[in-house]
Amino acid sequence: MEPIYVAALLSFIAGLLGYIIIRFWILPIGRYVKIKGRLASDIGALLDILQDDQPENNQGARIKDRGVSIRRHCSDLVSIYQNDLPYWYRLNLESKKEKPLEAAKFSMRLANTRQPEHALQQVNEIKRLLRIKRSVLM
Repeated sequence: MEPIYVAALLSFIAGLLGYIIIRFWILPIGRYVKIKGRLASDIGALLDILQDDQPENNQGARIKDRGVSIRRHCSDLVSIYQNDLPYWYRLNLESKKEKPLEAAKFSMRLANTRQPEHALQQVNEIKRLLRIKRSVLM
């Protein structure tokens, strides 16, 4: 076999492996991390609203809007977690005690919460289950 055919075969195999790794590992993990970052941003904004010393007239509506946004991001996380993430990465998340499925339950409760004290409890549970640190939120 001529060297050009060997090089073509090797480059085809390298391209195929690269496609598989990018498509099925890197892109889903990147989407998971990106949505988790958006969720952390929304949680930070909600915490700012909840810990505001001077409540505004529309504070309940703002809490509800952020709660809906957090719920949407949690449902996206669950979808990616169940359908797209590779099994080895899900095991990695479990070893870190990161539980997006349980966090989604608290996000549903948060979307239906009207009082700031209860909303703060739900947010803290979501932060704990997704292992979001306060420094990430700022």
